[in-house]
Amino acid sequence: MELSSFLVNYPDVEVFDLILSDLNGVARGKRIKRDSIEAVVEQGMHLPFSVLALDASGETVEASELGLEIGEPDRICYADLKTLAICPWQTQPAAQLLFSMYDYEGHPVMIDPRHQVSQAVALFKKLNMHPVVAVELEFYLIDAERTETGHIQPPISPKTGKREANTQCHSMLNLDDFAEFLLDVDNCCQAQGVPADTAVSEYAPGQFEINLRHGDDPLLACDHAMMLKRIIHQVAEQHGMQATFMAKPYGHLAGSGLHIHASLVDEDGENLFGEGEPEENPLLLNAVAGLLDSMQQSTAFLCPNINSYRRMQPNLYVPMYVNWGVDNRTVAVRIPAGEPHSRRVEHRVAGADANPYIAMAAILFAMYHGISNKLTPPAPQEGNTFEFDNPSLPSRLPDALTLLSESAVFNQYFGADFIKVYRACKEQELLKFEQTVTLKEYDFYLNTL
Repeated sequence: MELSSFLVNYPDVEVFDLILSDLNGVARGKRIKRDSIEAVVEQGMHLPFSVLALDASGETVEASELGLEIGEPDRICYADLKTLAICPWQTQPAAQLLFSMYDYEGHPVMIDPRHQVSQAVALFKKLNMHPVVAVELEFYLIDAERTETGHIQPPISPKTGKREANTQCHSMLNLDDFAEFLLDVDNCCQAQGVPADTAVSEYAPGQFEINLRHGDDPLLACDHAMMLKRIIHQVAEQHGMQATFMAKPYGHLAGSGLHIHASLVDEDGENLFGEGEPEENPLLLNAVAGLLDSMQQSTAFLCPNINSYRRMQPNLYVPMYVNWGVDNRTVAVRIPAGEPHSRRVEHRVAGADANPYIAMAAILFAMYHGISNKLTPPAPQEGNTFEFDNPSLPSRLPDALTLLSESAVFNQYFGADFIKVYRACKEQELLKFEQTVTLKEYDFYLNTL
């Protein structure tokens, strides 16, 4: 929607949230009044370059060399009007708008994750192909109150007044219990144009999944994932709860994933993965091979935090190995069942804590790598592949970061500067974590050694 039309249609909107995604997928930016929005859309918004290089706690990562070393300079951010939408959860009438960062010569700042998605799409355009993608996002609702020991706990059902305690995967009763929350999420999605489709009660108390419909604009799909996460956080708060997209908020329960579906269509919109059987389609096999060939190297993008690796446990439908299969949820790259016209790959490695832009770009770059080099995958696997002898994904963030830094594929497509800044941010988080003495260490060692 054009800004002028939006202002006419929403005369009560008083403020605009101007949002930029940092490397962690955290929304950064400014809030401005209505009378400033036209100038900002026309002239851009200035933000510190270093806002892209913050760790998860919001502290500037000086090792990124985007901060004090170069004088904490600004860069200019321009709006993507496709993301202009009202914020129905705000008490003050408000709207939001997503931005991307550029230098003062008008070139995209490639540390900005949004630009990486656009760059990946452009590669396929050269092949007269276009990605069609969909995002599935899992999350937990948790009680706003903590336990006596300070830990999180499942929410109390608004319907029964009892605390969630059981695992009821795909339970309709659980959906009924939280129907008002889900309805408000859906209403906000409709107001913002976020194409939410299916809601599912997942594999643990308070865990849900919301699927976004597939579309032919991967960048907008990532924008919608960002917008959905903000909606879920805000609506949960309105209902007296909190929402978390941590990959593994409970040590003994299922983790939360970010599954990305992707296919390729030609200039006429025909699904190029749909011809023949999945095991016989050359383009599909090339794409799968690229995903497998770079999977270990991409894990630091898809599982970006220390907590991400707690999710990697067997028999909880979390990929831990490099493999693929048809209609098999124990593999990392799954070809879902369905009609040939809807055939696609489902990449299952990413946690819900992954930045959707970076995860999407990594998957598209890997597919392009396989197609452009005509790679061939091993045979698809059947049955419980956790029992097979497959190459394993890295199980710790430091190991994943080393593999990423050494990756010829991702240094080529993301660029060495992006990899360097990303690693610096994650290594600062690792350092802070490793310098913290935990309660468990006191339990183990304080009075026993």
